[in-house]
Amino acid sequence: MYRFLSALVVAGLVFMGMNTPVFADNHGEPPIKEMEQKFHELIHQETNEDGIVKNYDSKDRLEQEFNQLMLPEAARYYVDTYFKEEDGKLYLKSMDAPVEVMWDKDYTLEQIDDQNYKLTQTGENELRGEYTLTIHYTYEVEKWEFADRTVEKGATEDTGGEMPDTATNLPTMMVIGSGAVLAGAVVLVARRRVGA
Repeated sequence: MYRFLSALVVAGLVFMGMNTPVFADNHGEPPIKEMEQKFHELIHQETNEDGIVKNYDSKDRLEQEFNQLMLPEAARYYVDTYFKEEDGKLYLKSMDAPVEVMWDKDYTLEQIDDQNYKLTQTGENELRGEYTLTIHYTYEVEKWEFADRTVEKGATEDTGGEMPDTATNLPTMMVIGSGAVLAGAVVLVARRRVGA
């Protein structure tokens, strides 16, 4: 009987070990200031008096640089929106630059999971009025990248939003583990009493 209980406890511990969740590597927070500086440099290209970009001669080449910083869809959007290519030359379009993070103003950086973060900042300017800038960061191919950047015009109320999906089976596994330890202790106490 005691051997059966001992074997049952061991089998339970082995089974629990097989069902223990595997946690993703923690990549830390994205380097938001360095990423924002690189984004600023790419958007605000140096041009000559005719608006011709000095350091890049094609949208394809500039898009390759943006791809080092953000997901391909976002890179294509920024290159197509803010640059044009004519007669083998790359031009910076005459338009307002995208909203960027203002480091002297409050912002929130929220961890969604180990591979995703979200930055939110509200601001106001003459062109847009009140707005909310939201930047999503994702960890892909061993580095942090911009997943997207959105600007919502108008004042927004913080309703708290939805809670991120962080549910795990860890509490259940802890209860099962505690039960297994208790069963093991009962078996040991019973053996000692029988042997005494």
